[in-house]
Amino acid sequence: MFYPWGAGMEQSKASVLRRKQFEASEKETRAALLGTIIRDFDDMIAQLEGQIAAEEECTRIKDPGHPAYSTFAKAAAKRRQNLLISVAHTRSMLDAAKRELDEVAAQLLDLEPIQNSQPSLATEAISAA
Repeated sequence: MFYPWGAGMEQSKASVLRRKQFEASEKETRAALLGTIIRDFDDMIAQLEGQIAAEEECTRIKDPGHPAYSTFAKAAAKRRQNLLISVAHTRSMLDAAKRELDEVAAQLLDLEPIQNSQPSLATEAISAA
């Protein structure tokens, strides 16, 4: 016997499942990208700190308030400060992205059939986070 609503329900569940899997994949990619950005910023900050220290050593003036303080060191210090602010903002974005990933992964676990023996994207996302 043919039940049209049954086939549609299964197709709808499969569609929702695929959509959630895609959403989880997108959230995971965003979290990974934000983590990479933070690491890059941290590397730039370390390089700037080294450049500032080298410039202060070269000029033998370490006081930014001194009239002869290096313009390069001032600019590098300002850039470092801006990067520190960007890192803090990006970390908050990363925290939000991880929370969103956890929410989508939990929704995905609720949608996936229990008899599925393959490891799901949701379980991989939760273990990666």
